[in-house]
Amino acid sequence: MLEAENLIFESYSRVTPSLKGYDSETRHLAGIQQLFAQADLPFDFVPTITVTGSKGKGSTSIFCAALLQGMGHTVGLLTSPSFLSVRERIRVNGQAISEAAFVEIMDDLSPAIRRIDAALPIDQYLSPTGLFLACAMRHFMQNGVTAMVLEVGRGGRFDDVRLIENRVSCFTPIMAEHLDKLGPTVADVVWHKTGIIKSNSAVVSAPQSPEVSQQIRQVCHELGASFQQAGRDILFEQQRESGFQRVVINGDTFELHTPATYQASNLATAYAAVSALQVGDIHQSALPKIVRAVRLPGRCDKVSETPLVFVDGAINRESAEQFRDSVLSLSHAPTILVTALPHDKDHVGLLETLMPYAAHVIITQVSAQHLLFTDAVVQTAQQLSTYVTHQPAVFEAFAQAVKRAGQAGTIWVVGTQSLVRDALQFWRQDLENLLPSNPSSD
Repeated sequence: MLEAENLIFESYSRVTPSLKGYDSETRHLAGIQQLFAQADLPFDFVPTITVTGSKGKGSTSIFCAALLQGMGHTVGLLTSPSFLSVRERIRVNGQAISEAAFVEIMDDLSPAIRRIDAALPIDQYLSPTGLFLACAMRHFMQNGVTAMVLEVGRGGRFDDVRLIENRVSCFTPIMAEHLDKLGPTVADVVWHKTGIIKSNSAVVSAPQSPEVSQQIRQVCHELGASFQQAGRDILFEQQRESGFQRVVINGDTFELHTPATYQASNLATAYAAVSALQVGDIHQSALPKIVRAVRLPGRCDKVSETPLVFVDGAINRESAEQFRDSVLSLSHAPTILVTALPHDKDHVGLLETLMPYAAHVIITQVSAQHLLFTDAVVQTAQQLSTYVTHQPAVFEAFAQAVKRAGQAGTIWVVGTQSLVRDALQFWRQDLENLLPSNPSSD
């Protein structure tokens, strides 16, 4: 397994030390196109939804897959990043690819991968996204999928996922992100992401700022693509009750067993995307059952009852506010905040948003070694409160939080995705299957 996983990242690791500049300058799709040709992998396979955006694209992708499975399809799902195993990125009907299947496919692709990589110019590489895509396509073909949902790795116009023909391009909220790779402005980010739109296809978007919405509309007009936006063309209402949310979309009622209030918008966007795919009647009795059972790991994720533990990947003020508003009424004192934020994240916004509600704050780092942490997070936290502990060892930080919270308290684990990964491991989460195997059963 380790050898197959290393092969995914080998080419990228070769160029990482010298890789600088925007994706438009550093990412090239020709190598993956060659791999698809040599491995006899199709670019136009089954009806496909491609999902991009700045936040919510993973959840929206999972909801799309759940709705399609509830309609009777065998669904191939490609997402990123992974948490406990890279196999989580590739799923059929919610089930992660097995270790044996992953190793077998990568072993089969290995000669072509190494041959193509060796012939690339010294500054080019086969991206991990493209190699996961190739592995996924082989796995989907072997398992007879009838619909696919593909989440873009980053951007869109220069992301390997855009090579796959799609009927629907789905956009979650777009904002300033990865400006060193997609920027320098939000308009540049939108330009990258609209690169997934195909001529005469369908485009569905979550609610956007007027500027972002207009830019997407303009690209749709140029390519003859239709455009719908959740909240305007696809109406939805949500009601929050104890332990769940009720969401009504075009007359269909769903229950979401997640405290994350923003997931209603993600579900509505997914509903619109699946409707636009036109692969069956979306008004199916099985759909509410499968949506109710959907697992959304690391997204306002309740991973323990005693103490109550919520895990989330918020990294700035806005996402921290969404997390706070989702879980505050469910939390019990004392609330312990554990956070790890690398140097390039909005630590001030997150700490100012969450610390007023915490009895104690533990600043930590993560087990992954590639992220840069500075003293700025600790210094900011200490300026805001005297109840701050600096514990760089992440699993010791979790253990301290459990001790401070006791059986009746609450722990908020909020920060970079690597912190989410460590938390899911610490609280022994099983991420092998995100969807029920039989959505028609009660």
